[in-house]
Amino acid sequence: MKFNRLLLFVLFMLLTLALSACGAPPATNWPGLSTDGDKIYLSSSSHVYIVQAQTGTELTANLSGKVMPLRFPLEFDGRMSFYAPPALAPNDLFIVGSASSTGHALYAVNASQAAIVWSFEGTKPWLAGPLLFNDTVFAPAGDGYLYAFDLTGSQRWAKKLSEHALWTAPVTDGTNVYLATLDHMLYCLDPKTGETLWSKDLENGIIGAPALVDGILYIGTLSGKLHAIEAATGNLKWVKTLEGGIWGTPGLRDGTLYIGTVFGHAGKFYALDAATGEVQWFRDEEGAIVAGPLVLAEQIVYVTELGRVQSLDLSGAPKWQDNFEKNKIYTAPLLVNDMIVVAPMGSQFLMVAYDQNGAKKWTFTPAR
Repeated sequence: MKFNRLLLFVLFMLLTLALSACGAPPATNWPGLSTDGDKIYLSSSSHVYIVQAQTGTELTANLSGKVMPLRFPLEFDGRMSFYAPPALAPNDLFIVGSASSTGHALYAVNASQAAIVWSFEGTKPWLAGPLLFNDTVFAPAGDGYLYAFDLTGSQRWAKKLSEHALWTAPVTDGTNVYLATLDHMLYCLDPKTGETLWSKDLENGIIGAPALVDGILYIGTLSGKLHAIEAATGNLKWVKTLEGGIWGTPGLRDGTLYIGTVFGHAGKFYALDAATGEVQWFRDEEGAIVAGPLVLAEQIVYVTELGRVQSLDLSGAPKWQDNFEKNKIYTAPLLVNDMIVVAPMGSQFLMVAYDQNGAKKWTFTPAR
């Protein structure tokens, strides 16, 4: 069974009113992407698909004398539905939670056999991807708790952080773990105990995970405020109000931050000075920009709700674009080796890979 989209729509509308968010949030759920360089893991509705990165071909396995597409679960299971990016762990494991309205398990899966190694039964859907750090899985849950497990599935600790579902993935600087919530809060936690080291109220709901670069957390809120916060102390360096709500994770390169916004059904894409928050340039888009951008050495790639894949050079001039008419894109582009991978919704295929000049390398449609 797919995640209950009507329930999700109602939740979004209630959050929009309660949090006074700018922009119209998309009433849907969207795919999650992860890669180890050789394989791409796509969480898309009823399955996590495992795809060969170079060719876009779904991997297969000979299981009990039968050659089957390598996906999790191997056969449709109405209790499972997946949208968060899987966390990739040693020994060919990936960790992913079900966002189904009827099944609320977090799974550790052997990728070569699509077999469950261990699972933890939660009480609400898992909407955000886990973080793997120091042999610990940090899993944000729909019940507002952040859970910590070792790689065998033993629970190390659990901490209540929100009255709402946790929508953002945790991040780490190699010392502490940071997590943002819809309750306006940004937390710094001790990864061994879950103790709160500091917290900061950002005064509006947070959907996107922070970008953490050189000891600074860059994080946006649904009211359009982009913050730069010292990771060690929680002290605010600067805040800048943009036009529209911020849903994604900012990208940063060579001292410039890049982020898109949701402004009604339209969007804006901004470049800002990372040291001061001053806007360097912006670009209007007809479609809302929900996902964070992919920032490369010579270009920035972002996607819009209207199905556009847009590449700009670092000065904001267009380089190339692709359009998926009547389709939507909410998932951030993913760099896989030298390819740019995008996951459109409602298309005849679930993924498309481009070279860095915008030429299509392959598309992926699951085997039936």
